[in-house]
Amino acid sequence: MALAGLERALTVLSRRAQVLAQNLANANTPAYIRRDVPFYRTMKAILDKNLSPPIVPQLDYSSPTRADGNNTSPERELSALSETVMLYRTTLQLAAKEISQLRSAIFEGRR
Repeated sequence: MALAGLERALTVLSRRAQVLAQNLANANTPAYIRRDVPFYRTMKAILDKNLSPPIVPQLDYSSPTRADGNNTSPERELSALSETVMLYRTTLQLAAKEISQLRSAIFEGRR
């Protein structure tokens, strides 16, 4: 993946982490509907169109709702956040490798 694609992935993952943290913060707010940024679907749209559309969190009505109307689950949010952190770290490693290869190509023969 090109460096620009990796940068977009980091942006999407960062936004997803923010949204998941908001869900955790509102776990006890009556009538709060959880939100998410579906990473794979968002990245597919970005890469297919070669654009950087706004990253809009989507409401998740598919999750069961509690008696107070809230549908967040701390366990689910922490699990999604852990997945997001893992993807972010992996993407950072890929970006670092890409930068290292570019640096090597630029400085090859100059040492």
